[in-house]
Amino acid sequence: MKRESQRMRVLQVNLHYSRVALAALSVAMRDCYVALIQEPWTYMEEIKGLKEVGGELIYSRSIPYPRTCILVKKGFQILPLMHHCSRDLTVVKIKTLSGGGPREIILSLAYLPYNDDEPPPLGDLERLVTGCRANGTHLIISCDANLHHTSWGSTNINTSESLFNYIKANGLDIMNRGNKPTFITSNRQEVVDIMIATVYAGNFIKDWHVTEEVSCSDHRYIRFTVTGTNRSVEVYCNPRRTN
Repeated sequence: MKRESQRMRVLQVNLHYSRVALAALSVAMRDCYVALIQEPWTYMEEIKGLKEVGGELIYSRSIPYPRTCILVKKGFQILPLMHHCSRDLTVVKIKTLSGGGPREIILSLAYLPYNDDEPPPLGDLERLVTGCRANGTHLIISCDANLHHTSWGSTNINTSESLFNYIKANGLDIMNRGNKPTFITSNRQEVVDIMIATVYAGNFIKDWHVTEEVSCSDHRYIRFTVTGTNRSVEVYCNPRRTN
C-alpha cells in the first residue's frame, strides 16, 4: 500500500425526497467521490435507492426518516463519527497528507429545518462546533440553512441573524462564492445552501460553485474539491517488469 495525495471531488444536493432527483444524482456522481445528500428518498423509515451508485452510505440508523447522509466511494480514508450523527447531521473524519498542516479534517453535512422552534444552529451542530474548538480540530460544514442572508449571497435577510452571529462568534468563515441561487422554484430563486469552515480548513476547499446541471430537485448541485486528502492505493508488482 502507498499513500497518494488526492483532490477529493464532492457534490452536495438536497433531493427533496424525490426518486427522480435520486436517479439524476446517480449520473452526476460518476465523476465524484463523495456526495453530501439532504432530504434523500426514504422508504419504511430508511434511506433507499443509493446502492446502485456504490460505496459506503453513512447516516444515523437509529432515527427514522433521516434528513442527511454522506455517500463515499471506495478509496479515501474516511471515518464515520456516528456519535455526532443525528437526523439532521452527518459527520465524518477525513485523513490528510498533512505536509505540516492538520492530519485530519472533520467534514459534516447539516440540515436546519425552517419551521423549528429553536433558533439556528441546532443543538447537535452546536455541540460539534464546540467539541472541535475544544480539541483544536479543523471543521467544514455544508448546510441547507433554509435562511436568507446577504453575507452568503442571498437577496435579503429574512429572519433573525442568529446563525450569522454564531458563525462570526465562533471564528468560522463563509465559503460561498458569488450569488448564484442554490434553490429555484417557479416563483422564486434564492441562496439558502451555505458552506462554513474553520479558517485553516477553508484552505483545503477549492472551486466551490453552484452548477447549471439539471438536478430534478428544487435545489441545484453544489460542487467543490477538498485538496490534500489521503487515499490508500494498492500497489502490485509485475514480475515480468522486475529487474
